[in-house]
Amino acid sequence: MMKASALRNRVTVHEPVNIASPMGGSSSTSWTPTHTLSANVTPLSVKDVINAQAADSETRARCVLRYRTDITSKMRIEHRGNMYAIDGDPLPDDDSGLEYITLMLKSVT
Repeated sequence: MMKASALRNRVTVHEPVNIASPMGGSSSTSWTPTHTLSANVTPLSVKDVINAQAADSETRARCVLRYRTDITSKMRIEHRGNMYAIDGDPLPDDDSGLEYITLMLKSVT
C-alpha cells in the first residue's frame, strides 16, 4: 500500500486541445491544465539515463500517481515549472495493478 506521504510533489496534468485558425488555415495544439494531483516525481539516476539512451529513449524522470484511468501518453505533466511529455503508457503497480501508476517522463520545451 502506498503511503500518502510518498506523494509529496504537486503536478498539473495538461491535455492537448486543437485550435483552428480563424482564417481557415492549419490548426495548432494548445495545452490545457485538467488536474492538479499529488505525485512523487524523481529524476532518473545516471545509470537509468545511460540505459535509456542505449534504448534510444529520452526519458529523464519518473512520476508516481495514485491509480487513475484518465491519464494517457498524449498528455503532459508540469512539475516545478518544467513541462514533460509522458513517454509510453502508464505502468501499473506490481501488486494489484490498481494502487498506483508510474509515468516515464521526457523533457519538452
